[in-house]
Amino acid sequence: MRRDLNVDIGEGFPHDAALLEFATSANVCCGMHAGSWELTLETIELCRSRGTRIGAHPGYPNREAMGRVHPDLPPAEIEASLRDQVWRFTKACSPAYIKPHGAWYNELLKPVAGFEARRIAEEIALEYELPLMVLSAVPLGVAMIREGFADRAYEPDGSLRPRSLPGAVLHDPADVAYQVRRLAKTVDSICLHGDTPDALMFAELVTKTLRDAGYEVGP
Repeated sequence: MRRDLNVDIGEGFPHDAALLEFATSANVCCGMHAGSWELTLETIELCRSRGTRIGAHPGYPNREAMGRVHPDLPPAEIEASLRDQVWRFTKACSPAYIKPHGAWYNELLKPVAGFEARRIAEEIALEYELPLMVLSAVPLGVAMIREGFADRAYEPDGSLRPRSLPGAVLHDPADVAYQVRRLAKTVDSICLHGDTPDALMFAELVTKTLRDAGYEVGP
């Protein structure tokens, strides 16, 4: 049995290279919700040098909230930004998948906002013939890489607990290890956020937890 360990990188945080010592997939920021296009290109080359599977990680153009809040922009402008991010990324490299970021990712499970979020995600995935890396509870009509989060709390409906609520981010290593063991039974890939202060410690912990549970770590 194999389980992938993916990390969000290319957002301007200091642990990218170190995280790639553990991660087998990297969700590389496309330069709009954080980072820059120059950093995106540098991060792609870093992943190539490590042999890490690369995924495009486009997000809403809302840098103030790091793409974690839906921007107050016309819907057509938001969609155009997301499509342009993926287009530029696929010109720079050949990603193995697309992982929506932040608010776009979370909206995929919502009844109303999710309709438009899912439409855009599915159309982009079909255009580039790439799977989407998303929560396993998300109902999509395209190929999926089922993902679970080692460092985030869940709501009963399978969505992630909003960061505005207490306990949304897990900090206790015991909680992280327990969550990894639970999720590994039903997902293809485990995610760690690169902006978490204990990201490096948790990356080592997730790797050890998966191996101790009998999993190979890899895509």
